[in-house]
Amino acid sequence: MTADMDVPLARRPPSTCEYEASCAHAIETSLGIQGLDMHREHDRIVGELASKVGGADPFAAAVRASQIAMVITDPVQPDNPIVFANDAFCALSGFSREETVGRNCRFLQEPDTDPIEVTRLREAIDRRVPVEAQLLNRRKDGSLFWNRLFVSPVFQGETLVFWVASQFDATSEQARLDRLETDRKALEREVERRTRDLSESEERLRFVLKAGRLGSWSLDLADMRFVASETFKIALGLDPDLPLSRVDYEAFIHPEDRVRRDEAVATCIAGHGDYDIEYRIVTPAGEVRWLKLRGKPFYCDDGVPFRLAGIAIDVTDRKHAEAHRALLANELNHRVKNTLATVQAIVVQTLRANLSPDETRDVIQGRIRSLAAAGDVLTRESWDGATLHEVATTALAPFRAEGERRIKVRGPEVKLTPQLALAFSMAFHELATNASKYGALTGEVGRILLDWDIIAASEPRTLRLTWQEFDGPPVCPPTRRGFGSRMIERALADELEGRAEIDYRPDGIVFTAEARLPEAAPGLRA
Repeated sequence: MTADMDVPLARRPPSTCEYEASCAHAIETSLGIQGLDMHREHDRIVGELASKVGGADPFAAAVRASQIAMVITDPVQPDNPIVFANDAFCALSGFSREETVGRNCRFLQEPDTDPIEVTRLREAIDRRVPVEAQLLNRRKDGSLFWNRLFVSPVFQGETLVFWVASQFDATSEQARLDRLETDRKALEREVERRTRDLSESEERLRFVLKAGRLGSWSLDLADMRFVASETFKIALGLDPDLPLSRVDYEAFIHPEDRVRRDEAVATCIAGHGDYDIEYRIVTPAGEVRWLKLRGKPFYCDDGVPFRLAGIAIDVTDRKHAEAHRALLANELNHRVKNTLATVQAIVVQTLRANLSPDETRDVIQGRIRSLAAAGDVLTRESWDGATLHEVATTALAPFRAEGERRIKVRGPEVKLTPQLALAFSMAFHELATNASKYGALTGEVGRILLDWDIIAASEPRTLRLTWQEFDGPPVCPPTRRGFGSRMIERALADELEGRAEIDYRPDGIVFTAEARLPEAAPGLRA
């Protein structure tokens, strides 16, 4: 092989492509040779290949002139050395033919060459099968390039006589692949980031909807498919895990509100406006709730609506509060009128008593304070009534000295309507005022017992109340009835829908009253 390196270029061993093609040609022409010594036959084939490179054989000339880098190795020799390299290989690697022939192909490899590809190449050579590989190689000038190899064995009969390797500089292609891989990874990171952002956004939206008790919903107008969130289903009194169809949902809408709801949907879609409505629903348990729904329609490019979507919130508490405020305003208006009428009656009746100016002033102030105290009790209860014990202790507080137990109040808890609370408060004030002027509270030892109870087996329920004075001065029945007595016995009886009487016993006044109580004390809530 060394001598061959000295011949003119036209007579030198062929390049890789030339050698592969020439090899194949030589094998074809030598298949008829039988029985010769294999080593001699191998040397003869190599010689024939070398002689044909510079000759007129068109196939050999094509290999020699090929622009594809090719080498041929001899597996018969130790370490499978290169025995031929064409000009294209020399141009690709930068090594001359003299620097290439006699060396194993691995001399081009780099430490960073992919060991998996190298192992795959070696295993194919061991199995004597064709293989394609892509390796990182280094040129003579030190520059790196990606070398795509197509390695094939050449057999003579059953004997492997050559390896033919065509090679291609895939650096630019690999660079494109690297850029694509970089772009792919960047795109994957961007998709991952956007997916994470979307997931976080959805989680924040779910939290906001849940925190605000907002339910989301959508209606596909093409197939009328209805989708509702868990919070929306909970507002309907449903299990959030159960499906909810449009037909099922519309069945929950209060019958009196369905037409109004349908008109609102049609108007919203036709007018490209917002959907904003409040209506009632009836839960499976029969409870009536109010929902406020807000949404908007969505349209295709041709203007055809395809979806209606929005949010819903349970506004039942607000509706009840609004009804309560409206009723309270009406009740307050009524109470103010009644209170002014009561004040007017107090003033007129007190003036008729022909008292001294100071006495008149004190009586009017005391009665108005009693009226105000009862109003305070009702205000604390949002005019929803008050208990009889609260009314009594508030009305009698001005007549009790600190720590004094001369006035005893006892009885079961009874909730009074606002009307009864005001009436009893005025009555207790008049009785206590009379006791402090003429009865048990004028001395140091007099006592008052105020107690009440519910009459057993009465229908409707009846309250019986008793005011009794002890250890006061002897009592004489009055010669005429004053405003206080008339207010207690007449006005109170009318409010009680029962009776109210004062008995002027010698040992102390006894006041008794009976009042009808409803099954549940009426309040102001809707």
